[in-house]
Amino acid sequence: MPGHFILRLQSPTFTIFVDPFNGGNFLTQAECAERLKRCGYGFENDFLTPATPRRILLRICSNLHQIYQKEKHLGERDRLQKYLIHLAN
Repeated sequence: MPGHFILRLQSPTFTIFVDPFNGGNFLTQAECAERLKRCGYGFENDFLTPATPRRILLRICSNLHQIYQKEKHLGERDRLQKYLIHLAN
């Protein structure tokens, strides 16, 4: 989901989403949609599609880049910038 990673557990009989950052709460698709709407994103089914390993790394590096920028760790920020460029291609 935009702004927040969640996990999807899926079987032939059910799909449930898990929010690892909020105590492992279980969420339905409707609850995910409601959360996205409250955060101003609206809702699209694509928001709940699985992320590729590359996309996960890109998001982690982007988050770290923002943290290093905020904390003025410029060497680390620049290192992450190089990773972001390579992952984006």
